[in-house]
Amino acid sequence: MNYQKVYDSIVSNALVRNTHKGGSVVVESHHIVPKHCGGPDTKNNLVNLTLREHYVCHLLLAKMYKNTPYYAGMCRAVVAMNQRGGVRSRAYEAIRSVHVKNLRSQVISKEQKQAISLANRGNKHRAGHKNSTEHIEILRQSRLGSKHSTETKQNWSIIRKGKIPPNKGMIKELSPLYQVKKPTVICPHCDKVGGAPAMKRFHFENCKTKEKY
Repeated sequence: MNYQKVYDSIVSNALVRNTHKGGSVVVESHHIVPKHCGGPDTKNNLVNLTLREHYVCHLLLAKMYKNTPYYAGMCRAVVAMNQRGGVRSRAYEAIRSVHVKNLRSQVISKEQKQAISLANRGNKHRAGHKNSTEHIEILRQSRLGSKHSTETKQNWSIIRKGKIPPNKGMIKELSPLYQVKKPTVICPHCDKVGGAPAMKRFHFENCKTKEKY
């Protein structure tokens, strides 16, 4: 069977039919060129398919892209559709098994990662988005004064025990800040002297002895 020909036929018929959402027939938007392959999220690359057509198209895509770097992504799409209420079949069983194996090994090719990155570029929930200055300030204010529990600190200690620090063995002379005199400050509440970043975090307004004065 020519899977590409069947796929093109379903998409062409849907474009001619031009069924809109909200009508008597339930339809879903489908990317003609899959996002996993770098297809854009634009109107020209979308077509409204019936639920069955949508499911069949993704089955065809999984067959069309077999033995390619995009096969795992096509399998994930079929699995996601089936979880929303797709039709179970032997084809789904075969694809599901590949999907489970892929999850266990987490093998994603470099080409697929680049295609997904390009498809998601500009999406504010993923790559390409930068928080505004106001939003960054809101996040900063929400975290001020937050303290971790003793249990959390103990868990971190257990997790990190035996691990080699990432800077272990680094040559200090190669650092641009080597032998640069760092500024020191004095806490007005306890007279402790230390580096500015750490002191501002644990002293001054946050000093434990502040309430005594």
